[in-house]
Amino acid sequence: MQIRFNPQTALRVLIALAVFVALYQGRLIMDQFQTLFRPAYMPRTVLLTGAGGRVDVLTDAAAQAGIRKGDDLLAVNGHPYTGDAVLGMELGKSRPGDTMSFRIARDGGPAQVVNVVLQPYAQETWGRIAMILLLRVVTPWFCIVLGFLVAFQRPFDPLAWLLLGLMLSFSQVATGDGLIQFALGWERGVSTIAVLFWAACGASWPILMCLFGIYFPERSEFDRKYPWIKWVVTAPVAVFGIAATWTVVAAVENWRAAELLRPFLRSAAGLVFLMYSAPISYFYTNIGYKSGSLESPDARRRLRLLMWGSIISLTPIFIANLIGAIRHLSFDQLPTWFTVPALLLLFVFPATLAYIIVVQRAMELGTVVRTGLKYTLARGGVKVVQVAVVFGLLLYIAEAAAQAQMNRPRTMIILGLGITAILLLQRLGERASRWIDRRFFREAYNSEQILADLSDTVRTIVETKPLLETVGGRLAQSLHVQKLAMLLRDGDGYEPAYAIGYTPPPSARFSQDSKMIETLRKESGPLPVFYDNPMCWVHTLGREECDMLSKFEPEIVLPLAVKNEIHGFITLGAKQSEQPYSSADLRLLQSVAVQTGLALENTRLTAKVASEVAQRERLNREIEIAGEVQQRLFPQDYPAVEGLEYAGYCRPAQGVGGDYYDFVRVDGDYFGIAIGDVSGKGIPAALLMASLQACLRSQAIMATQDLARLMTTMNRLIFETSPSNRYATFFYGQYHPPTREFSYVNAGHNAPMVFRNGDVIRLETGGPVVGLFGAAAYEQGSVQLEPGDTLVGFTDGISEAMNEADDEFGEERMIATVGQCAGLCPMKVIERLMVDADAFSGTAPQHDDMTLVVVRVL
Repeated sequence: MQIRFNPQTALRVLIALAVFVALYQGRLIMDQFQTLFRPAYMPRTVLLTGAGGRVDVLTDAAAQAGIRKGDDLLAVNGHPYTGDAVLGMELGKSRPGDTMSFRIARDGGPAQVVNVVLQPYAQETWGRIAMILLLRVVTPWFCIVLGFLVAFQRPFDPLAWLLLGLMLSFSQVATGDGLIQFALGWERGVSTIAVLFWAACGASWPILMCLFGIYFPERSEFDRKYPWIKWVVTAPVAVFGIAATWTVVAAVENWRAAELLRPFLRSAAGLVFLMYSAPISYFYTNIGYKSGSLESPDARRRLRLLMWGSIISLTPIFIANLIGAIRHLSFDQLPTWFTVPALLLLFVFPATLAYIIVVQRAMELGTVVRTGLKYTLARGGVKVVQVAVVFGLLLYIAEAAAQAQMNRPRTMIILGLGITAILLLQRLGERASRWIDRRFFREAYNSEQILADLSDTVRTIVETKPLLETVGGRLAQSLHVQKLAMLLRDGDGYEPAYAIGYTPPPSARFSQDSKMIETLRKESGPLPVFYDNPMCWVHTLGREECDMLSKFEPEIVLPLAVKNEIHGFITLGAKQSEQPYSSADLRLLQSVAVQTGLALENTRLTAKVASEVAQRERLNREIEIAGEVQQRLFPQDYPAVEGLEYAGYCRPAQGVGGDYYDFVRVDGDYFGIAIGDVSGKGIPAALLMASLQACLRSQAIMATQDLARLMTTMNRLIFETSPSNRYATFFYGQYHPPTREFSYVNAGHNAPMVFRNGDVIRLETGGPVVGLFGAAAYEQGSVQLEPGDTLVGFTDGISEAMNEADDEFGEERMIATVGQCAGLCPMKVIERLMVDADAFSGTAPQHDDMTLVVVRVL
């Protein structure tokens, strides 16, 4: 956004707007509190009028008194009914139990007077009071504070003003028209201004949403390509909003004037929903486009948060309005169970914005408020005090003059004293303003204040280029330095990175081991340069270094150091005033140098962290890919086996793991079942797991029934192809469907268990782990399975799952869980075991891969 604000004008407008909004919203809230906590003292609105001054909404008391919907309202308490303010003013002067008279006409007939006894507000339930406070107190004030917080800290940023406008408009949209009814009872003129502000905010909200989606946090590239779209979607809303605002505001004082644009509003009524939906849709279009196209991951994350926060907040209201538009129902006529949560969710939108701006730092708020703002607040504070005192004196004079018992001489004395006090106050205000100018804003103070602010500001900057521009520009501006250069370390030397006042910038490179850098490291403070003084430190430099330094024409050299490590240095030329640098200048320069050095260290660390994060993300992605590849190594299709149901499952502790299970169809009507656990975790274990699978499948295709020999061969192959510290526990068995015989070899693995009628048979026969010894002997075991038997194979990630107290899940708990799964299919048994193990572990992290194989004999 290329808009530029005049600094003083922007701040004055901001202060005036803040005062107005605080007074406006504060008075509305006080009226709302009266109805909630002192309902017996507040009369309820008797009726509301619509087009043509006709009664549109009325209470039961009004209906019982004889008023009907559609009656023409002619007068209230004898006052001609010219607008809503007439009824509001009369209501504001009344109390519950008073009688209010209405002169009405019905169907063109003669006028008649109807008297209505005013009723108090009903006592609300605490639940409804809480909802009203959230919608009409917390939400608007939250929006107002957020908007002004950003605007006051960034008063010259157009985006901050756009956010302020959006928050002010949303604060009024969220409260609906319930609060604005109180404003109709305020003083004439004041009520009109209040209604104008409320109506304008409501009409501009879709437009501001649209613009915010385009320009936050930077202008959408989509809008750069198609800038005309925003005008197409916002122009109809602007036209309709102006007409609607005029109608609402005019109806306050003169309902006949409000009728001028009602035909236009009625003709466009059917398109209102579509008109207001278009800018909101364009808001999501731009936010969605930028969340996928911006280069910065932080910016994309913020935009995704904004999108989801606004979707959660606004979608229920959108659905409610859509239903109302289709079924021709008002919002109040929709079911309460839907409208109340929809209204409460509105708070999510400003809360999301606050989180993004304050926590996610989408807009930097950590800088110190500028001198111009302090000046405006100081001078403005004097004006506010003057106006407040004058207003109070005028009220007192008017009240005193109106008292009938006060005689004329006394009245004249009070009037004279009041005028004298006002004139005296004016003189005191002028003297206070001049004192502020002298005390706080003289030239010397400005320089110190700007440098002090700078020492705080640089701590919040983490990018090198903005840091150099901020520090260099502020130093040159505050001290009126004509030439300034900033040299930073680049590899093993120091070169110019930013310069002011040189054409072209000098070319120089100081070695890290040079006498210049050694001197800066030793002194660590600002060093004055006097070429005409042979005792000056500059004459200790070599000829080449001295010539390079003279190119910058320095009067001060300022090292940027952290713990004797020189990140760079600044050369400052002569001041425009030709005055020497004072001791105060040197002290402040030292403060700035320390903070700048720390900021440079932060930028270095930030860049390093960013590089490490990027590398970690690449590694994580590679691990994800490895995990996907590993998952493909597990059985993808389960071939049907006569008389068996079976299933397997593996959950790695990391992206990839070393656990293994497999089902192998062997020629000769045999069916192979394998489960293993490779030592270690992560990529190395996964690689050995892949080797184990390849080795098993290459051996299994030989259709051998000598499983001891098969395991011996696998052990030799794994030993020859893996590091000496890598091995695997392994179990392999073959089931023969015709005979239901199950032959197996257990190579150091947790013994699988066969559950049969309450008994547990452990399959332990075998030998040592595979891959640890070059030569190993294995023994083959066999078990005759029977219908109803359940075989459970597992890795120690299941049996040794630990809770926060380091207690293990254990095999006994496994056995108990399987005992409760009688009749369940294998996959259900696996799910029960995993659920019980996770419930036992609680919040403790998974420390090992968890694998299960369950086979059920039919």
